[in-house]
Amino acid sequence: MVMQKQNGLKMLNIMHKVLLMGQVFFAVICAFIVYTKSILPPAKEQEKILQVAALIITAAGIYAAITLFKKKLMQIREMQINTKEKFLLYRAASIVQWALLEGPSLFCIICFFLTGNYAFLALAIAIMFLFILMAPSKNKILTQLQISEAELEEL
Repeated sequence: MVMQKQNGLKMLNIMHKVLLMGQVFFAVICAFIVYTKSILPPAKEQEKILQVAALIITAAGIYAAITLFKKKLMQIREMQINTKEKFLLYRAASIVQWALLEGPSLFCIICFFLTGNYAFLALAIAIMFLFILMAPSKNKILTQLQISEAELEEL
């Protein structure tokens, strides 16, 4: 049974890292293309509109990610279900949170590619750092779900 718990947490960590690496690789490829001027920025004239859109999408994504995750955590804590079911709900809430952060990050990277403005890339990197802070860990799960280590071992 302990193996399943480790596999569940391990898979959650792998999923987080894969989502992060997708953002990083996409940003690196776009940065290389923009830096080498392989393609001229096709939407330079829409830069101001995209800046406003990027800020709004980023703020909304971060707010939704944090708010919805906290709300879901409160619901999970109050449920009278076993630890395995709590972990499955926690995993689903984590995936939603990461998706709400990844969307704005990818949007900012695309805006960077379209305009060549490095401010978009900087915003995407800031979102990626926040994404890193959302990485799952055994201690974080114990604290957030308010369960004991023995309960976590039940998985």
